[in-house]
Amino acid sequence: MTAHSEEFLAFQAALAGEYSLVRELGRGGMGVVYLARDVQLDRDVAIKLLPAHLALDPTARERFLREARTAAGLSHPHIVPIHRVGDVRGFVFFVMSYVKGETLGERLRARGPLPPADAMRIMREVAWALAYAHGRGVIHKDVKPDNILLEAETGRAMVSDFGIAQGDSEAGDEGQVMGTAQFMSPEQAAGEPLDGRSDLYALGVVGHLAVSGRLPGTAPRLRDPSRPAPRAPSVLEAAPGLPPAFGSAIDRCLALDPALRFSDGEALAAALAPAPPRPELPPGLRAWLAARNPLLVPYMAWMGLFGTLTLVNLVIWLAGRRPAGFADIPLLASIASLPIIPIVGYHLNQGYKQFRAGFSLADLRTAIDVARRERDDVEAADQKAPEPPFHRPLRLATVASAAWLGVTFVLLLLGVIHENRGPLFLILAPVLTTMGLGAASNALDVQFIPNRVRRWWQAGVRDRLWNSRVGQWFARRFGAPEHSRAVDEGAFRATEVALGVAAGDLYAALPPAFRTQLDELPAIVRSLEARAADARAELGVLAAMAPAGDGVELLAARRAAAKQHLADSVAALEGIRLDLLRIHAGSSDLAPLTTLMGDARRIGDDLQRLAAAQREVDQALHPPTGSST
Repeated sequence: MTAHSEEFLAFQAALAGEYSLVRELGRGGMGVVYLARDVQLDRDVAIKLLPAHLALDPTARERFLREARTAAGLSHPHIVPIHRVGDVRGFVFFVMSYVKGETLGERLRARGPLPPADAMRIMREVAWALAYAHGRGVIHKDVKPDNILLEAETGRAMVSDFGIAQGDSEAGDEGQVMGTAQFMSPEQAAGEPLDGRSDLYALGVVGHLAVSGRLPGTAPRLRDPSRPAPRAPSVLEAAPGLPPAFGSAIDRCLALDPALRFSDGEALAAALAPAPPRPELPPGLRAWLAARNPLLVPYMAWMGLFGTLTLVNLVIWLAGRRPAGFADIPLLASIASLPIIPIVGYHLNQGYKQFRAGFSLADLRTAIDVARRERDDVEAADQKAPEPPFHRPLRLATVASAAWLGVTFVLLLLGVIHENRGPLFLILAPVLTTMGLGAASNALDVQFIPNRVRRWWQAGVRDRLWNSRVGQWFARRFGAPEHSRAVDEGAFRATEVALGVAAGDLYAALPPAFRTQLDELPAIVRSLEARAADARAELGVLAAMAPAGDGVELLAARRAAAKQHLADSVAALEGIRLDLLRIHAGSSDLAPLTTLMGDARRIGDDLQRLAAAQREVDQALHPPTGSST
């Protein structure tokens, strides 16, 4: 009979009548885990047994029991609950719920890196669990894939061994290095005092491993406070297809300075929250967004040709080599800009068709905003990794070469150099250099246009037209309905978006004196829209969760809070809209609206304080001292 069998039988004898051991689930530095049957409740449980050499050490045993009892006070849908902590016949153990599934470590070893969406969800759920535990004074100290369980039925991530899993190091007092080296924060490796941000670092390592299949490039080390810590390579270099926002969150968790990480697990979970669902536009508006002027290319060629002629004549005139003077330069500029008239006319006609179909100006503006956000998402997805180091010198060289070519062209126009006199190299060199560098930059996807300028250009005539007062004037002349009469009208707009658009239109139509007094209103409206959208996203995330046991009440409270946030934000938007309507109806009293704006500002502060207040209440009701079982 082996030693293991003797241990199994002796432990079973100690638990006889309470638990029936079934088989061993796993073994590590902190002992062995058994699958067992709870005799009284007739359910499966997992029992973790402290190693014999630690159970014989009074200090280690007492520390284990104390921290296990503290962890037993945690009740969260993403924390494996501990039902009992025991010390029977020399066996020190704790009993926890049995989660049918696999650990994240087993999942990664069996099937490799996770899809970004799955990794983001798991990190978000673990961050919630960490935030809950940290609020009760419990730090995990050993966050790693093997301590994160994935429930088979729901995929829910559940964290185990809070405060008691110390890896291969023996439990001891503060100052000893405990945990798993690959996942330790720098301050934990240095034996310094820890707070919740140490667990967030470890979770960042878990996230890096989950999406890339390997650990971060810069290993944790003992820190020298007198020297700045080198920054670890971005996870986007190891996992180029990762959404940039997700990559930034992992990189921030991995900051060697705790002050540069997320302040707590709630902040990390918020950064990992999925974007609010994009509204589905009706087919008519989709077709309107996709419509392209069939003569746009000839118009652009016309503008390019006459614009170049205008510029050339302007340069010659500035050089004093134009006897005809300045008179025909404005004429050339006017000819170059003539296509703007039919281009604007095309978009006016397209908008008129939408108004005839029953869509309002607000519908068009919402469709434009949806298209802009989708375009931003596509651009963000294309920026898969940080810019390679050689892009900057290549961009500078290409710009310098283009400037050289431009100077050469001007000198040709002024007659300083001539293609039939002097070395031909003076003309061919800038042409060939610019073509070669331009081709290389294009092939390597070097970006020359700043994002801000690109967004301005992509907005186009249509977007600027219908978001302007000129577009509003034309909409009235075209008989645009005040409210959409199209089929399924409003279905593609969330209530807060519809109210925000209405409030924006009403504000824009106010007399200038009123707008000056209410100059903060547009920013307040946008802030209320954003808060309502965040609350909707939170409700969507919570709806996908499948809590069990005490977690049901916790999630119910969180849903109620999110619903209240949404209701408060939408009510404030509705109040602003109604007060603006009263002003348009003839009221000149701005006091009710300014009061409402002040209340709306306070909503943001109240919502931010609510989570902290809830944590304080929970902590007062359930102090982190734990209780004996």
